[in-house]
Amino acid sequence: MLIAVAFLFGAFIGSFLNVCIHRLPRNESVVHPPSRCYSCGTHVQWYDNLPILSWLILRGRCRWCYAPFSIRYLLIEALVGGITAAVAWAAFQPEHRWTAWWAQAAGMQEAMAQALACAAILALTYYLIVSVFTDLDHMIIPDELTKSFQVAAPFLAALTGANLAFGWAPAGWLLKHDAFGGVATAVTPFVTAVAAALAVLWLSLPLARVVYGRFCAGPMAWTADDHRGFRTGVLWFTAAMIPPTVVAVWAIGHPGPIRVFGLALAQAVLGSLAGWMSLYLIGLVGTVVFRRNAMGFGDVKFLAPIGCFLGPVGVVYAFFCAAIIGTAIGIPMRLLRARREIPFGPYLALGAAVVLVWGAGIHHWLMGSVMGR
Repeated sequence: MLIAVAFLFGAFIGSFLNVCIHRLPRNESVVHPPSRCYSCGTHVQWYDNLPILSWLILRGRCRWCYAPFSIRYLLIEALVGGITAAVAWAAFQPEHRWTAWWAQAAGMQEAMAQALACAAILALTYYLIVSVFTDLDHMIIPDELTKSFQVAAPFLAALTGANLAFGWAPAGWLLKHDAFGGVATAVTPFVTAVAAALAVLWLSLPLARVVYGRFCAGPMAWTADDHRGFRTGVLWFTAAMIPPTVVAVWAIGHPGPIRVFGLALAQAVLGSLAGWMSLYLIGLVGTVVFRRNAMGFGDVKFLAPIGCFLGPVGVVYAFFCAAIIGTAIGIPMRLLRARREIPFGPYLALGAAVVLVWGAGIHHWLMGSVMGR
């Protein structure tokens, strides 16, 4: 029953995601006007807008002008339904690591804690799906996606235990043991790390302008408008990091479940910073080495909120998984002389999905191998 309901819910969500994929890159509202045929302009009635079923009944055509609808509408609805069912099944498994630790410590009913974790993971999943298809179609990830999700991601990630699968932040950054064996808070290193990372980001803006203006040839070279857009993105990211940092510091100062919530929120902030700074620095260095734009700024903004769910260690695993997947796909395409250039965003999404599901097992296996030697 759970899987069936989740699939049905996901199929309806997939219908809406189809709208987002089509309209967001065109700067159109996803709410108004209602769904319509792009050939004759007729509004699609509710009974012709049922996910999967309506496409099959109408055989993929408009009821009025018989213009064909892309089969991708059907495939995305089925895909989102299947993924939603899989996430729900995994989230409601007993003692699943996605369940928030603070919810368990607070005595919340297991089903409610699992439901919160499921909702948060599904929000990340839908973000990945829309981003992947818009990136494949238009080579961009809209700011409406990345900026809005960046604000919500730290708090959504705190509803799960996913970013704690690789352990806590570096020892002493958040908690420390006193002389009597008790646990005391140590938020100063955490706040210092956040402030230092943001300061480095802002101080590097003049360097970024020089690098992208001098080493990117022709139309890829940065203009004044590009730099202003980049600076606006940095400002947005900085503003988005302040509220979860403040709430985390406040929560860590309280004992019990509130402290555990604060730890998860702090881990989300560190993961987001790791996601942003890692791709940003790789882009700067790669642009100098290869004399071309080595990393799109959209990818930087895309990975930052994903890092909230993976933590600072998990986001590194996600990047390396993305690089491995990209190499496995890119080399055959080069050998076949395919002209289709695939952006890095879909690889990052696949890497994040791999780490979210199997990352903890991979991490413990690798660390066990190293320690075993």
